Amino acid sequence: MFKTRSVRNFTAVCLTILFVFTATLWAQSPGSEKLLKMVPAESVFCVQINNFDNTMNQMDQFLAGASPMPMGISMLVRGQLMNLLGSPQLSGLNTGGSFALFGVALPGEMGQAEQIPNMFVGILAPVTDYKQLIDGNPNCGQPDDKGVSKITKNEEPFMLVVQSGNYALLSWVNDYEKLVAMAKEVSAADAKGLAGTLKADHMKQATAEPLWIYSNMQQVSKTFGPLVTNKINEMKTMMKGLEESGQQGPFGNIQNIFNMYLTVIDTLLKETQSVSIAINPKPNVLNITKTIYAVPETKMAKMFVADASSQKQNTLLGYMEDGAMMNYGSSMSAPFMKQLQTCSIDIMAAMGGDTFSEEKVTEMKALTNNVLDCLAGPVAYSVSTDPNSKPPFVIKYVVALKDAEKFNPLIEKAVEMMTTSGIMDFYKSLGMETSFEVKRGIDSYKGVSIDSAKLSMKSTQAGTPQAQMITAMYGDGFDYRWGIVKDLFVCAAGGDVDSNVRELIDQVQVGSQKQIGPETKTAMALLPGADKADFLLTFNLIRVFKMATTFMPIPIPKIDAPTKSNIIVAGKAGDGKLVVDIAVPKEHLAEIMGAFMMMQQQNMQQMQMQQN
Repeated sequence: MFKTRSVRNFTAVCLTILFVFTATLWAQSPGSEKLLKMVPAESVFCVQINNFDNTMNQMDQFLAGASPMPMGISMLVRGQLMNLLGSPQLSGLNTGGSFALFGVALPGEMGQAEQIPNMFVGILAPVTDYKQLIDGNPNCGQPDDKGVSKITKNEEPFMLVVQSGNYALLSWVNDYEKLVAMAKEVSAADAKGLAGTLKADHMKQATAEPLWIYSNMQQVSKTFGPLVTNKINEMKTMMKGLEESGQQGPFGNIQNIFNMYLTVIDTLLKETQSVSIAINPKPNVLNITKTIYAVPETKMAKMFVADASSQKQNTLLGYMEDGAMMNYGSSMSAPFMKQLQTCSIDIMAAMGGDTFSEEKVTEMKALTNNVLDCLAGPVAYSVSTDPNSKPPFVIKYVVALKDAEKFNPLIEKAVEMMTTSGIMDFYKSLGMETSFEVKRGIDSYKGVSIDSAKLSMKSTQAGTPQAQMITAMYGDGFDYRWGIVKDLFVCAAGGDVDSNVRELIDQVQVGSQKQIGPETKTAMALLPGADKADFLLTFNLIRVFKMATTFMPIPIPKIDAPTKSNIIVAGKAGDGKLVVDIAVPKEHLAEIMGAFMMMQQQNMQQMQMQQN
C-alpha cells in the first residue's frame, strides 16, 4: 500500500523535475549570442538560460493553480541561486541576462576506459559590477594574484569564481588550475566558441528560447563511450556466474540483454551528431522541442529523410479516439520505417544471441520491407483502458494499404516466421513462454472476411512477482480480429474484439472521412501543423496510471479522477535530422496533481480504517 510519505515524495519528485526543466525564461536575450561565443566549441554539453528575471513571472503563471506549493517557482529559483553564490542579495549579478552551464573534456583525458574522464564544468553568470559581486558577498573572499576568489559555505570553501569580461566564471573548489586556464580561453577576443560550430536552427533556439540544452554526441562518444562500454562489460562478467549456474534472472538471458545494451549504446554514440532540447513555458502550456542530428552517411542519417509517402496528409487521424489512454497517427516516410525496423531486428538479434541465425535475420528484414512496401503511408491507432478485462486495455488499428492483394498473403509468411525464425525461443530466453495462433476466415461481416489470432504469454518462472505481473497484465493473452475494407487494414486487440472490429468496419464503410474528435482536436491545436507531421502522439497520464494500477504487484489506490486534456507529441524527419515537438497543457498538469491528491486522501482513509 502507498504510504502518505511515499505519495508526498513522489509528488515532490515530479515537481522537482518540472522545476529543473521549466525554471526558465521567455524572450530572446541580447547577450545570448555573445555568451555562446564564450562557451568552448569542444564542449560536451551546454545548458543556456536566457533572460532570467523576465520570465520568472511567466513560470509562476504556468504553475498557478496547478502546483500545490504555497510559493512561486521564482522564489525557489532565487533561493537556489543565492545558495550557489553564497550571496543573500545577489549583489552585482545581472539576473536579467543569460546564464550558461557547460562541460569540457580536457585534452589528453578522453577515451580512458577504466576511469572517469577529466572534465571541467563551469558556469558563466552575467554581472553588472564584478567588484560589487565580490565585495557585496560576505561569503566570497578577495581575488588572489590570478583573480580567483573562493566562495565559502558553512565556513568551508565551496566554489571558485573569476572574472571573464562581463561574466563571472564559476567552478568547483577543486578545479583551481582548470578554472584559470578556462578563464583565458573564454575571454579571448577572437573566440568563436560554440556559436561557430552550431547549425542555424540550433543557434536560433539557443538565442530565442528560454532554456536550451545541447549535447555534442560525438564529444560524448569520445569522452564517455569507452567508460560506458567498459562498465557494461564489467557487469556482464559479474553476471556470468548466474548464467553458468542456470539462473537467468527475472528477465532471462542476462548476457544477451547486456549485448543488446551495448549494440544500442554503440549505435547511438557513433551515429548521433548532436541533440538539443528547447523549453518554452507559457501561461497555459509548456512547449518542448527536441532536435536530433545524425552523423552524415550513417544508417541514422538515411533514416532521417523525407519522401513522397511522408508528404501526404494523414486521412486516418479521425480514427484516433477521444477518451483514449494513447492515440497515434503516422504518415512516416518509408526510408524511416525501413531503417527503424532494420535496427529493431538487429537489436533483437543481438539480444537473442545464438537464437537467431544470420539467414533468419536476413529473412525477417526482407519480410518486413515487403510488408512496408504494401503500405500507403497513413496509420492510426488508439489504446484505451478497460480495467474489467485482461489485458486491461483495448487497441484499435487502421492502416492504409497500397497493395492489399500482396499484403494479405504476407500475413501467412509473418506467422510462419514467428514459429520458425527463433522469435519464440527469444521470448523464452527473456523468461516468457509465448505462442501465436492464427485462424483465417473465422467470420464475416457485411461482406468483409474476418481473421483471428491469439498471442499467449506466461512466465517461465511460475510464482515469481514477474510471473504474477505478466498474468495480471495479459491474462490468457491477446485476442485479435482483423479484416481489409476499402484498402484499409482494420484490427482490434483486447476487450470485446468481435464488437470492436465490426465497429471499425462500419466506420470505414460509411464512405466519408472520419472527423477528428473534440478532445483530440484540442490537443492538436497546441502544436499548429501537427496534422502534417510525420507522426503524432497524444497520451493522457491519468488514464495510463489508471491502467497501471490494475496489475501492480502492490495495492495502489485506484485513480478515478476526471480528465479531458492530453499531452501531444509530433515529429518530422528530413535533411538528416528528427525534430520532435511536445506540448504539456497546464490543464493536464492540474488534473495530474488533483489525481495524486485524491490518491493521498484515499491512502489516509485506508490507514485510518486500519487503525480503527
